[in-house]
This record gives sequence, C-alpha cells and structure tokens, in this order.
Amino acid sequence: IGRRALRNVCLAYLAAGDASAGARLAKAQFDLGANMTDVLAALGVLVDIDCPERAAALDAFYRRWEADPLVTDKWFALQARSSLPNTLDAVRALAQHPAFNRANPNRVRALIGAFSQWNQLHFHAQSGEGYAFLADEVVALDKANPTTAARLVQPLGQWRRYDAVRQGLMRAQLDRILATPGLSPNTYEMVSKSLAE
Repeated sequence: IGRRALRNVCLAYLAAGDASAGARLAKAQFDLGANMTDVLAALGVLVDIDCPERAAALDAFYRRWEADPLVTDKWFALQARSSLPNTLDAVRALAQHPAFNRANPNRVRALIGAFSQWNQLHFHAQSGEGYAFLADEVVALDKANPTTAARLVQPLGQWRRYDAVRQGLMRAQLDRILATPGLSPNTYEMVSKSLAE
C-alpha cells in the first residue's frame, strides 16, 4: 500500500511539472490500473489537465462504472474538484447529466458538495460565481429536500474566514437564500445562524 501511495503522489508531482508527460503517464496508469486506488489516482491527475486523455478517461470510467452509484459519485466528485478554469461551467453541465439526480442526496453531495467544499480555487473565485451557484442550488433543492439543502449552506456559513470582498459576496448569497419565499425551517435555521454568528 505504501508503494502504491508513493507512486500516485509521484504521478501527481510529475504531472504538475510536465502536463504533457503527466497526462501520458496518468492515462497509462488509468488503462493498466489493477485496482480502484490507482485508477482513481490517475483520473484525479487527468481531471486537472486539459488534454484529450482527460476526456477519454472520464468517458471510459463512466461507461465502465455507471451501474455502480458509489463509483459514479466519485466520477462526479473528481470533476467538481478540478483546477481547470472552466470547472464551474463543467459542474453546471454535470448537473444536467442524465446520471445526476437532485433527489439523491449522495449524488448532490458528490457534485455540488464536492465543488463547494473541496474546490477552494473555483468556489471562492473573486467573481462570486461559485457562491451564487451554490445559493441557486440550495434554493432549488430546498423545496424537495430541505435537509440536503440546509447542509449545503455550510460553506457559505464560513464567510468570516475570508477577506472582506468574499465576506460580502458570501453574505449576499446567504441573504438571498434567506429572502426566498417558503424557505424550509431547516434551511432557514442554518442560514440565519450563519448570519448571526
């Protein structure tokens, strides 16, 4: 297990230093991976590189594992964590994917939750688009699944940890959620506590 972990860390470092060589090595590991750990590590490297190998690996992984909900959740989550500049647009597109179901809390956490909690680069973009996206999702989910919607509020509720510009943007989205007519008690409580603390 230690060698496997070391190999996967080395792969990530190689890709960070030379994206083209990293993409080739990651695709080879993806194609030849004898276990899920190596395959996911390779795919995790590829999602951060804009290359043909990325699209091919994502497509192959989905086709192979689409019948397994837990593995499909990993497929969504890896893409939501990508450092590529178009990640928010990709997350929006994935929210329209046939396998994405807002009625499935695990799938929502895999895509929306992974983006807002694990993709610090794009969720906290200075434009505030990541915050607006999350607020839109919270409002949309609140009608059908208030428990999941309330849990998604958490990243916005940490607004005090950020600079003044981001604090203002995050608070504005919390205020917008709070002003939603018919907001569930769960989400109302989470948002109002976040603003009051």
